[in-house]
Amino acid sequence: MSNRLPDLDSDVLVALHELMQDDFPLLVETFTLDAEQRLQQLRSHLHSGDWRALRHSAHSFKGSCGNMGALALQNACLQLEQAAEQADADQAAGLVAQLPEMLHRVISRL
Repeated sequence: MSNRLPDLDSDVLVALHELMQDDFPLLVETFTLDAEQRLQQLRSHLHSGDWRALRHSAHSFKGSCGNMGALALQNACLQLEQAAEQADADQAAGLVAQLPEMLHRVISRL
């Protein structure tokens, strides 16, 4: 898959390391805990059929992923946001199911 986005943007990571310095591990820990909560919210909104809340949560998580340079995860959140906008349950469910593995790859590389 040549058009697959990388898990992380190395330029963003370098900038975050320079900015955060010794606090970078705390940033990663905060992102990890926040992301796990967001995944739970996304699952809950999907199961309840609350498309507006799902779209909002996906949009918010997309921003968080972008701030960390998590490109593939950010793109998946964009797709989830669009699926929620269209109330596409199959597409949304598929994306929500992929997010934990994508998050795991990001965290393991941070």
